[in-house]
Amino acid sequence: MKMKPKPVPEKLREATTKPRQWLFLFMFAGIYGILHFGYFQIPDELLRNVIYHWGLVRPDVGLIDLLAPAERVVAVQNHLISARANLEIVRGCDGSGAIFLIVSAVLAYPATLSRKLLGVCAALALMYGLNLLRIAGIYFVVAYHPDWFLPAHTYFAPTLIVLLGCVYFAWWALWATRRPNGAV
Repeated sequence: MKMKPKPVPEKLREATTKPRQWLFLFMFAGIYGILHFGYFQIPDELLRNVIYHWGLVRPDVGLIDLLAPAERVVAVQNHLISARANLEIVRGCDGSGAIFLIVSAVLAYPATLSRKLLGVCAALALMYGLNLLRIAGIYFVVAYHPDWFLPAHTYFAPTLIVLLGCVYFAWWALWATRRPNGAV
């Protein structure tokens, strides 16, 4: 014999939902603050000569060589350099802010630890890939339309990255709250 669960009264549902919303916001802000604080503890030299060089610049040289071998781009520390452009990757232009937003949202969201870990790993991979594409795109803007650099770098590319991150988070949140039988 199966018993049907009793419906939760609307006032009780509202009373239990509001504190969770505030908890999510406080956890999100706290996690974001911790990630941001930790990021600024990394010495500039380590970012420039190791993390940016090996984690962003070298992979982007490979990507640009794949897309346009005639560019002959080389990696020098935190710079993508060719005959047409010299693009420097600096703190804040590395995609960390968008990564911190999505990771903070996933970690603060009420889901199981395993789903949070999967969400964070997928978010990191997605945001890293999008950031590599963003940097390669900005390189081509600098090389061929330098007057477009400021709006592309400051407005269009970051907005697109954050919007795609939000779409990912919405998709992940729907998946993370599904029960094993597929019900939400």
